[in-house]
Amino acid sequence: MAGRYNLFSGIGEQALREHLKACGARETTVRSGDYVFREGDEAKGLFILLGGAVEVEKNDFTGKRQMVNRFCQKDTVFGEVYLFLDDRPYDFACRAVKDSRFLFLPKNAFDPAGGDVAQKMTANMLTVLAKKAYFLNQKMVVLSAGSLQKKIARHLLFVNPTGEGFELMSREALADYLAVPRPSLSRTLMKMHRDGFIDLKGRNVSFDPKTLETLLF
Repeated sequence: MAGRYNLFSGIGEQALREHLKACGARETTVRSGDYVFREGDEAKGLFILLGGAVEVEKNDFTGKRQMVNRFCQKDTVFGEVYLFLDDRPYDFACRAVKDSRFLFLPKNAFDPAGGDVAQKMTANMLTVLAKKAYFLNQKMVVLSAGSLQKKIARHLLFVNPTGEGFELMSREALADYLAVPRPSLSRTLMKMHRDGFIDLKGRNVSFDPKTLETLLF
């Protein structure tokens, strides 16, 4: 298990297993459509995605949903910001969009009294937080692009700089992520396909990065 997650880098396997058992870490499963946590829930620890996919969402006072982030890569850490905030409930909700499995680490897993393992995990958390901050900065760049076409181009170049074929998130999820109406997103994607900026087949997309970059100028 050691080295499996950035959070556990540099920690011996046996020492890690003993620490996780002592602090009450546990694996849990959430079915597709169910919530991992809801806005306003007490934050009691963090989660590591072992399989599946989740979306972090925010609902405004009208009930409109905005997708803030989507995690589908195995070993992704999420919910970690609240780990170091005293008595701060979740400002967002997190919902499984596929049957998903997690490792839950309670806050006491990072208590300095836990010895070298807890202290090493706390130090590793700086890397995790830095990567999340970088992602949020990139999202701000995407959302500030101006036209919807530029937003899509920046998003695609950010998530897949090589342009090799990959699967887009669903139109609904991508529209929520970009904070745009779904019909507008679909029309713009099809226009970009017709104009030769992307090759779109269902949810599979590929593109030439240099060609797509011309949309940003």
